[in-house]
Amino acid sequence: MTEAFIEYLAAKQTVDDRALHRPTFNAVVQALADRNAARGDEPVRILEVGFGIGTMLERLIEWNALPNSVEYVGVDINETAITTARERLAEQGFTKEGEQFRYDGVETTVALRCHEMDAFEFAAKEQSESQEKPQFDLLIGMAFLDVVDIDTAISELLPLIAGGGVGYFPITFDGETVFRPADPADSDLIEAYHAAMDQPDRPGGSNTGRQLFDRLSDAGGTLLAAGGSDWVVTPADDGYPADESEFLHYIVDTIEEAVLTESPEAKRPAESTVRAWANRRREQIEAGELVYVAHGYDHVIRMP
Repeated sequence: MTEAFIEYLAAKQTVDDRALHRPTFNAVVQALADRNAARGDEPVRILEVGFGIGTMLERLIEWNALPNSVEYVGVDINETAITTARERLAEQGFTKEGEQFRYDGVETTVALRCHEMDAFEFAAKEQSESQEKPQFDLLIGMAFLDVVDIDTAISELLPLIAGGGVGYFPITFDGETVFRPADPADSDLIEAYHAAMDQPDRPGGSNTGRQLFDRLSDAGGTLLAAGGSDWVVTPADDGYPADESEFLHYIVDTIEEAVLTESPEAKRPAESTVRAWANRRREQIEAGELVYVAHGYDHVIRMP
């Protein structure tokens, strides 16, 4: 599953590119410019939790979103993801300097450190070692808050941007999963899939995107921007863009496994129904027929 997950992270890069709500992203760029002005000669400090294979950093550079000098910290619990990120970034022009990587572009210089570590353990370590506020000017958690305990995330992560720092939480899932063509088993399967996300022993939840409007505000955050960020994957005449068929296969596999192993028994369809549904969807991917939509929200806040 680790190899499949890494392939999925790479395949979803183009899906994420389309999904990100650009006005919200632009608000992040403006906030970074403001923090850059406040920092003076010091570099802007960015922390990304759920760093994965580094695609967000690649995107920020490609989209010219970063100020002239940046210290970037990427944290992910998955060792293979961090190893892959280092390899990918080397291919993108980063050079290794001891434990740090450096990128010297025309518009920006980035000093990067990658940590294979639980995000909350990293946050606790940062808070114990630093009295500076904000420790970070920007905290990024893409597709992150819907898979972790939100109470822990708010209490452990938001203090890292206290004192004027910004939190950016794009592509936070929010309770809508759609496949086309429609299938007779869709309703029961998707209900069971969402119910699996909402199990009390599982962190995160299927409606986190909308909950963040209240939860981040209650934590003291000022909403700077928000918008819908839907994953929408559709085939063209020559098949799916980039590696998005691999992305779809991973989604179908994930739903199949979650329904069969994590959904409440009262909502779980028969195994034969789940297997048959998944096989039909895989055949539709191979035939270039499957459309997939997942609804999410992007949020940007500033902490006092």
